[in-house]
Amino acid sequence: MAKKAITAEQKKALADFRARTGGSDELKLKRHKDFLTARKAIRKSLQNQPDTVPALAQSLNLPAPDVLRHIAGMRKYGEVRELGETDGYVRYGLTEPEPASPKKL
Repeated sequence: MAKKAITAEQKKALADFRARTGGSDELKLKRHKDFLTARKAIRKSLQNQPDTVPALAQSLNLPAPDVLRHIAGMRKYGEVRELGETDGYVRYGLTEPEPASPKKL
């Protein structure tokens, strides 16, 4: 599918929106990049084996509250699930992707 070019009116609306919300400065871009990097590292670690938040935080060298927020978000959207407990902490693992449903003709 070809990407549609935006109109001059849409460009102006987008520029106005960016101006109202503070634009996209380097700090915001860095935070977003850090977020994506952390989320990717958590997924990669959980592909190998289920783990607890403290163990993930230690192995990935991330603050435990940050890892917990990532896990909470990933649970909300069905990316991870609880797999029991270890030493009083919940172990999390990646959920299996659902098979694609067959297309109806």
